Amino acid sequence: MLSPDTAIYLLREYGYLILFILCIVEGPIATVLGAFLAAQNYFNIFIVYGLVVTGDLAGDLLYYAAGRFGRSRILQRIDRLTGLTPERLLWLERYFERNGAKTLFFAKYTQTGFVALPAAGAARMPVAAFLVYNLLATLPKALVLAAVGYSFGNAYNQINSYIVRISLLAMLAAIMALMIYYVRSRQKKEPAE
Repeated sequence: MLSPDTAIYLLREYGYLILFILCIVEGPIATVLGAFLAAQNYFNIFIVYGLVVTGDLAGDLLYYAAGRFGRSRILQRIDRLTGLTPERLLWLERYFERNGAKTLFFAKYTQTGFVALPAAGAARMPVAAFLVYNLLATLPKALVLAAVGYSFGNAYNQINSYIVRISLLAMLAAIMALMIYYVRSRQKKEPAE
């Protein structure tokens, strides 16, 4: 996993393209970082929001595709480990027919998508329904995360401006103290008349 410093460096250097790729890999963290950088005027917040939604959906679609197209191989290789027998797969298909929307919303907000998204693909949930439900869950989640990142970026700007002001005041105070010290030391060295 990328450290926040590395991610910020990559975002500054490679811009929107790397933000999109990071959103596919790790959407929530990339959203907060992208919005933070938008508050720093590196990005446009509206473009960031559109990219994070698109990137998050692209990542979800990859998980879905892994479940859908890897279904037969998964059954052959790991049925003993997972207990995913043909009967249970049929149950999973029926479950997603009845509860697909709830399951995808729950997975989106609890970070359990790595299980639910391939399961939706393996259950052959219609891709259009899958995308609609994920979009409806992603829009508010991305908005909240972008707002958090943007707020932190603005707070950072405020704190940074205060630090600059305090530093300038401290520097001026130090210069004044040195000047006073210099004048007083010169006065002590001069002979009294």
